[in-house]
Amino acid sequence: MAVLVGCSPRSGATSKPAESDSTTYKEAFPLQYSSLQGERIDEKGLKKGHSINILRDICEAPLARDRNGDILYNEDGTVNAASYEYDEKTKRYVLPELSDQQLKEMALFTGCLSCKTSKFNDLYEKQGASAFGSVYNADAKSVVDGEYFDCGMCHSGSPSAGNVSANLMYFKALGEGFAEGLDPKTAVCGQCHNSYDYRSSIKTEGDLQKFRPYRYGTDMESLFKANYEDGVNFNVDKETGIATCTMVHPIVELFQNSPMAKLGVTCVSCHMPKTTDQESGSTYTNHFAANNPLESEDSLKYCLTCHENQGIGSTDEMKSFVQQKASGLAAAHADLKAKTDSFLSALETAIKSEAKDSATLDQARELYAKATWFERCINTQPTITVGNTVAMSDSAALVAAGNAACDEGMALLS
Repeated sequence: MAVLVGCSPRSGATSKPAESDSTTYKEAFPLQYSSLQGERIDEKGLKKGHSINILRDICEAPLARDRNGDILYNEDGTVNAASYEYDEKTKRYVLPELSDQQLKEMALFTGCLSCKTSKFNDLYEKQGASAFGSVYNADAKSVVDGEYFDCGMCHSGSPSAGNVSANLMYFKALGEGFAEGLDPKTAVCGQCHNSYDYRSSIKTEGDLQKFRPYRYGTDMESLFKANYEDGVNFNVDKETGIATCTMVHPIVELFQNSPMAKLGVTCVSCHMPKTTDQESGSTYTNHFAANNPLESEDSLKYCLTCHENQGIGSTDEMKSFVQQKASGLAAAHADLKAKTDSFLSALETAIKSEAKDSATLDQARELYAKATWFERCINTQPTITVGNTVAMSDSAALVAAGNAACDEGMALLS
């Protein structure tokens, strides 16, 4: 068992990303590049970061995966290896040479790259929509050339604070202008941290035109309606027809209705703060975006620029304030999870006993799916600690929506 963590536009128009060459940018922007390769161990003991090593594992490692090629995490955040070889010299699990058929059976598809490197845009230009379902073989790897989480994902032209833009075609193709309407310093994070679950369903250019996840709106209620209709982000039990939400990190959508977004805060504001290098004295944007802001003095100082007005006088007090809020959300989530579990038990009993008519049962199934949707809006994936997203969303509204779906569904079954 291993422990790893990272996750043609409709008009044909897209910003031209930077020519991504790690060696060139490592030399030109050493502080930014060095921080980009940062890694940390979180409170669950899981490795987090956007380093080339972590992203290579996520994209290439022979681990148990879903239909999109995304790694299937256990509830404790660990993962299961499907096939591997251990290199004693490097002390790493490495991918053995596999045939295209073996790669297909393991769901190691290039679609996994669509939110992890600008080189996926190059694969798309070569293969068209079939790039979403092609196996990630040696030919595809030669296009990517190890350029995971590269500069061209978030910068157009030579990297600078003035040319930040979301360049990944998958996010923009399905978003219908959503990315363009975001602050660029949120959009660049949103092109990966979103609710999309359509990669395995994209076979043709027509599919890129067909799937419109934001057709009802970008709020979570509207997104539930679209996803439930499209049959994505849900696992459906074949025997009962009950759908349970499997969505991961819908952060950019959750963030839109958060107090932070309404104040003009962006993802970069807290997760990529300005930092002063102790050795050179140079100030630069810290690119360790996967760092926990509560573990960053620079991030906490940024928080204080507003929260000092609430009487919070130090970074330690700021950290305690957020942790208290996170604990409250975790407790509310636990109550909601217990309620959804009770709802599931009652629904299974009603289906088995045929005590209700089919229309009522279908309505109850949809309400259960909605309840699990909002539960997943809070517990966005097994690799995070519940409550950690408290500053990124309108958490009270999410809890209320989940409880309302449970209450309405249980009333139908009573």
